[in-house]
Amino acid sequence: MSAEQNPVKRVLGDIDTSIKNSEFADWYPISKKEFRDTVRSPWIWVLSFIFIVLFALPAVLGLYFNIGQQFAEAGASLTTDAYVRFALPIAAPLLPAVAIVIGYAAIARESERGSLKILLSLPYTRGELLAGKFVGRSAITLIPVTVGLLTTLLVILPSEIEIAWESFLLFALATMAYGVVFTAFAIGLSAALKTARRAMAASLGIYVYLQVFWSNLGAGLGNLLSDHANIGQVTQLHVELFVSLLSPIAAYRTLVQEVLQGTPIRSRLLLTSNPQVTCEEMLGGTLEITQTGAECANAALPPQYSTVAVIGYLLLWLVVPLVAGYYVFENKDL
Repeated sequence: MSAEQNPVKRVLGDIDTSIKNSEFADWYPISKKEFRDTVRSPWIWVLSFIFIVLFALPAVLGLYFNIGQQFAEAGASLTTDAYVRFALPIAAPLLPAVAIVIGYAAIARESERGSLKILLSLPYTRGELLAGKFVGRSAITLIPVTVGLLTTLLVILPSEIEIAWESFLLFALATMAYGVVFTAFAIGLSAALKTARRAMAASLGIYVYLQVFWSNLGAGLGNLLSDHANIGQVTQLHVELFVSLLSPIAAYRTLVQEVLQGTPIRSRLLLTSNPQVTCEEMLGGTLEITQTGAECANAALPPQYSTVAVIGYLLLWLVVPLVAGYYVFENKDL
């Protein structure tokens, strides 16, 4: 079937032509080439397979063989929310590692090989090169995420598991954004540092710190201020929660938990060391124990902990590395 007869190819061709004729034409060829060159590599498909195995299949098998049986015995309906609860602790640490592997060498490797000078001899600015690399590599990051989510749906559709479309789609969007954020983070370091090895070491070092140590940073800083600045317990909890939310991993986790819990307050309480004091003293509510867990009734969530604010904290990890990386990249000698 020719491109003229194939409706999918025709639509994709129309989109390609529209982008070429738009304001994005300056960096679009770079992102298109970046995507095509990388997607031909077998490692992206190996990465997709690993992501499916580690992300989709265990959660689905858990639904069928463990959670499904428990829900059936309890007489409750089983939905994809149970799958999301299974998938969240897998996606939160796994996806950043995948995104870093995809993004860390985007510019630094080109600089090492000398091909960066050739690219910049073409009519592209360094900003257009960085934008094209970011868009192309982000699209590559979304391949294993999309394949993993679609595989999950294909397995779940013929089963008796009810698909909670709203929460599943919100989880998918949050996970995709999470992957793009860490891709931007790795590309920003790739633009700022001289070698791919340094970019990889810096990316993985910061990732490990965020994953292992950041969760204790807020509580530690709160205790330090309490000991030396004589702040009260409520202020100490404010420091703990705010610092915790600045981590992209914690921001992603609490946004997904908010989708599952149906309220931002309960998901924020999970990030604090003392949920009762946080609820009653900091948020002005009453902690009630229900069948679904602790509920902070009649509480008011300050704006800095709202859903919009948390999304903003997550996106800071996209904007700041790219802007900082561009500034260094624009002013350094190749």
